Amino acid sequence: MSSLLPALQKYLRHSNASPQIGNASRRFVRSTQFDEQAGFGDAEVRFSAAELLEPEMRAIDVGECAVAENQLSYFMDGIQRSWLLYYQDCAPVYYGYTAAVIRQRQEAIMTTYKYRNSEALHLPFCYFDADELARFRSQHLPLVDTMARSEEIDRPKQPMALREVARTAITTEREQLESSLAKEWIESDRHGWLVMDGSISISAATADCPRVVGLIKSHNTQFFDFPDQDVIFNLKAGERSSTFKPNGRHSVCSWYLRIRSNANEDIHFGLLRVEAALSSQSRVDEISRWLLTERRPLSLPDSRWDRMIYPIRDCEQFLRSQEPSKASFGWLG
Repeated sequence: MSSLLPALQKYLRHSNASPQIGNASRRFVRSTQFDEQAGFGDAEVRFSAAELLEPEMRAIDVGECAVAENQLSYFMDGIQRSWLLYYQDCAPVYYGYTAAVIRQRQEAIMTTYKYRNSEALHLPFCYFDADELARFRSQHLPLVDTMARSEEIDRPKQPMALREVARTAITTEREQLESSLAKEWIESDRHGWLVMDGSISISAATADCPRVVGLIKSHNTQFFDFPDQDVIFNLKAGERSSTFKPNGRHSVCSWYLRIRSNANEDIHFGLLRVEAALSSQSRVDEISRWLLTERRPLSLPDSRWDRMIYPIRDCEQFLRSQEPSKASFGWLG
């Protein structure tokens, strides 16, 4: 349940019966979905550099292992929700919601180890009505200045550019929440390994921990040209690529792993990119074998079931059950 949205609703209803506030005006947006759902979260294909850690790009059969040998026992995922509430003199006001959870598996039962969430209003302070901003603060509404770290601050006020800045700020909050939660797990020195949905290079703590693995399901970032790409696309189920070090914020060891056959399917079907600490490079085959045991149960009906292991889907389902419902935004309509 959201505590911010009812407080904001009450404030807007009682602040002024008219949409006019001093010299500013509000224009509400009757959105039926958050920006990520509307497609704003889709990333364009980009190319990045990488350094091969093994002699040449090749396909390597990782073999198999028993389910009992799998040491992956903690799983983490995070979500963000970027709702455009209204414009005030063309300055967008966003409701940003972020959450992250670590679920643990004990004797095939998934339970919650740690859960965190955060909500705030995201708006550009420098383009916002000063009196209205002061009233927000007097009501103790959690506020985030979307322009605090933005390169857009010296550019003309453009609503679409300011919306992108707000979404970037919310993404940064989610990454910080995930990093904080993962760091807590690392410092607790729990037995077993942690699997993160996404890159472990979001922080030095996760990138350097020898018991943290990252799973990247999307392939918007391409690291190699042909013929190396051809090797990756033609991996068979149970095969991995040579390891490499992507060019990123923190150095990690990465490799591609095909967990399901893509016969008569797209070239990316069943293809994961895996990340682990550089110190774990000698264990990439072992880690890959553990991941292959995660192919059951299936993550249906999720459209990404071919690349999603079930415990990560379990994390997603938990997070969705906790997020504010669409009914919370009904007052905008």
